[in-house]
Amino acid sequence: MGFEFDLVDRGANDPGAKCMLEEMNEHVLVLLDYTSVDGTKISAKLEDPTGQVFWTRDAEVTGHFGFTTKKAGDYKICFTKSEPGGDVTTHKVRLDWKTGVAATDWDNIAKRDKVDAMSMSLRELEAEIKEIHEGMLYFRKREEEMRDINENTNSRVAWLSVSSLGICVGMSVWQLVYLKSFFVRKKLL
Repeated sequence: MGFEFDLVDRGANDPGAKCMLEEMNEHVLVLLDYTSVDGTKISAKLEDPTGQVFWTRDAEVTGHFGFTTKKAGDYKICFTKSEPGGDVTTHKVRLDWKTGVAATDWDNIAKRDKVDAMSMSLRELEAEIKEIHEGMLYFRKREEEMRDINENTNSRVAWLSVSSLGICVGMSVWQLVYLKSFFVRKKLL
């Protein structure tokens, strides 16, 4: 995924920072390339899902970084302007954030392994299918967790309705007994 943005983020804890989040599974290859479009020096820091900073660069116009995720969750990259002064809205950053199959350099693999075009496209398709399959397994796991939560909530609601019905029936019987004894005492029955 590649996009271009201004170095301004309204409402952030750090008003001079612009942060991007990407949710990723574990063991996913990630490549980051960023460039300051107007040549302004910027700083970048990358955080894992627990908030730990595991990569930083200061006062660079361009930057490249690749890593494999250790944990599933939201990975965050934040950019700040390194040079003081000027309006942050006039400084643009171009970010190219590639994950999974998109981050794989298929041309170098083909050259290294001396593979023809057909075999290379088959390898690409196999990698894409593997990534889709892993995504499906992840969503299946999430669906199972949500189903368990839903079933637990449904059983609690069922017990609540049964107990409230029992309380209502019990209160009705008590009212009938009390009123009968009241009317008998008052000699109205």
